[in-house]
Amino acid sequence: MRSSIVARSLAIALLAAAACHGGTTGQTSVATAVAPRIANLHAFARIYGVLRWFHPSDAATAIDWDRFAIEGARRVIDAPDGRVLRATLTDLIAPIAPTVHIVATGERFPDEPALYPGSAGGLDVVAWEHKGYGDSTLAAGGYASKRRHRERIVAVPGVLFASLWQAVDATPFRGSRLRLRGKLRTANHAFGQLWLRVEHGDATGFLDNMDERPVVSTTWETAEIIGTVDADATRIVFGTLMGGAGTTWYDDIELAAQGPDGAWKPIEIKDPGFESRDLLTSWSPGIGNPRLTSIEGWNALLDSSQPASGSLSLRVEAATKVVTDELFADAPRPGETVDVDLGSGLRACVPLALYSKGGHTIGDNSATARRAQAGPPTVTPVDFDAVSGIADVIVVWNVLEHFWPYWDVVSVDWTAELDAALEDALDDRHVDDHVATLRRLSAAAPDGHASTTCRGESLRANPPFAVDVIEGQVVVIASMDQAVARGDVVVSVDGRSAAELLAADEALASGSPQWRLVRARRLFGTGPVGSKLALRLRRGGADLDVTVARGGNMPGQVSHPPIERFDDGVYYIDLGRAAMTEINAIMNRLASAPGVVFDVRGRPDRNHQILSHLLTRSDDSTAWSAIPHVIRPDHASTSIPTWETSGWAMPVLQPHIGGRVAFLTGPGAISYAESVMGLVEHYHLGEIVGSATAGTNGDVAEITEPTGCRTTFTGLRVTRHDGARHHLVGVQPTIPVSRTIAGVIAGRDEILEKALSYVRATK
Repeated sequence: MRSSIVARSLAIALLAAAACHGGTTGQTSVATAVAPRIANLHAFARIYGVLRWFHPSDAATAIDWDRFAIEGARRVIDAPDGRVLRATLTDLIAPIAPTVHIVATGERFPDEPALYPGSAGGLDVVAWEHKGYGDSTLAAGGYASKRRHRERIVAVPGVLFASLWQAVDATPFRGSRLRLRGKLRTANHAFGQLWLRVEHGDATGFLDNMDERPVVSTTWETAEIIGTVDADATRIVFGTLMGGAGTTWYDDIELAAQGPDGAWKPIEIKDPGFESRDLLTSWSPGIGNPRLTSIEGWNALLDSSQPASGSLSLRVEAATKVVTDELFADAPRPGETVDVDLGSGLRACVPLALYSKGGHTIGDNSATARRAQAGPPTVTPVDFDAVSGIADVIVVWNVLEHFWPYWDVVSVDWTAELDAALEDALDDRHVDDHVATLRRLSAAAPDGHASTTCRGESLRANPPFAVDVIEGQVVVIASMDQAVARGDVVVSVDGRSAAELLAADEALASGSPQWRLVRARRLFGTGPVGSKLALRLRRGGADLDVTVARGGNMPGQVSHPPIERFDDGVYYIDLGRAAMTEINAIMNRLASAPGVVFDVRGRPDRNHQILSHLLTRSDDSTAWSAIPHVIRPDHASTSIPTWETSGWAMPVLQPHIGGRVAFLTGPGAISYAESVMGLVEHYHLGEIVGSATAGTNGDVAEITEPTGCRTTFTGLRVTRHDGARHHLVGVQPTIPVSRTIAGVIAGRDEILEKALSYVRATK
């Protein structure tokens, strides 16, 4: 991969060194037309984000910012007027940012001597530099943040999740209930998880990875997954799973099957207590993929400290490194400040660059900041705490405000969305309410990578069928219950119209219209585990009422093997299931085949190298992916002076696939799949059959919030290879195809049929 630094504007270097020093504010504060509590929280939220990520004092880096978010929200929420609010805010920030000043609109900001020492000789200038969202708790992405002239510990780039796994033959346990157990403990915001998957050939039956109920506990806690082994199951795969910040320990893993008498009988597995001292002899890295030999970006080690039993346990945490070099050249000028409108008739002048002498920023005291947070929090939340939830909203809103890279292509009043989310959060009484609040906030910044999970949220079980919107109706496209047939039109669920139910789920989904529909389809009909659905279906022109139970996984829709050769020599290859080693084994036959259809309707299996066998010239499109260099707040035109661009730089490989080529795609193709399809589109590597992709690409970043909830978003910008907009647009088909109800009833794959028709046509 090649990189370059693209300057946005040389004029940025001519910015005034002190945007709010020594003069009146010069701007009219935004009128506060919201309730007082919301206005108070709004003011705190605005100064919180600028202080945390852009004010470079040593004192500000010495505190626990999650705790500060909770305690700050609690202290300002009931301020009776602007005078008390100003005093409260000033008292809050004084220990960590004594060079920051808050004034009423129209007042003069005081002079700040620390910004203008008599001589700059022997002094360093300290300022924040962010290569994307550097506090992301996902190891992948290459995001990093540090202060100039300061070192910082950062995560080593790598895969999104750390997992170790084993597999056993499923045949002896077909039809049985299966249980996976283990002892887990965590530290520093970690989520500990186990995962269990039942496979039948290339398809997946039962799957549970504890996403909605991770272990968060400093003491050993038993985690458990219970599922059923399908009657045709071939393999049971299970293991440990961790993503994000912190450390998770694992011990005493146990796999068992339930016998006819109801008793659980252990299934023999290797090294269940991690006592062998040779971890990778028994446990394999990855998520069931034997081709992986390491967990890039993670440390998985045996630990003798406090095992649950025996002498050792498994410890997993993100690999880190100390960064001393500056991330890039751009920086605020010495003494530069920013004027922040807090609402409520208040403004703040916040320095973005401070002088440092002897390793300490001038004008602050780290010891004072630490003492200000000494002792336990003012209130220790028990169960769900609304103010802690408000702190989550403040953190998420600020991260997106300052680091989301797509503000220039959407039209959103993000300040108004802050007030709306704060109003929602004030009414939240349960973690499910809180999750909905965070999802509504994320949906306002449309991004298909946006998702929120919180410990304690209610589990939602799937119905025994899957749906799509076809010919303007909600139609069953696959079913595991005989009462529901393929092609049935769903009229209502539990008395609520199917269209209304789908729209409600779309409202909490983020991204393009086509991706929001994908998310809503996946949530359609979900509900409490073990509950039933009362369906009204329309079949053959007649309505019928049926009741089905929720539970298990969505039915699969795989109708072809990963690689299939038809009688006329044409090949079908599902890039979501076919490994590159399997494709390479038949590459000479693909090169001479009259036609090849590649299926990219889901996520490819790290096999984009196939594109090199379609290219006729080297890939020189190396600027379609870009990480922002952020040095100023509020996504203004001067906030990101440069973007660090990159691409894949793929070579031409032989043999060349010379027959007709088609790629199947649609709205389920997101992120990596769109990187593949973007090259297909740019270099015209084949016809694109189906419908538009999701319109969301770029490495994911993750926010870990004060309550432990986690929200993801796209952290880097991706465009089409010609520089045109990709976000929310996606890759468009050259041969559009829509499914029909008749085709669903007949079990046809109409998109594949259209592609086969194309590749079989005479040139």
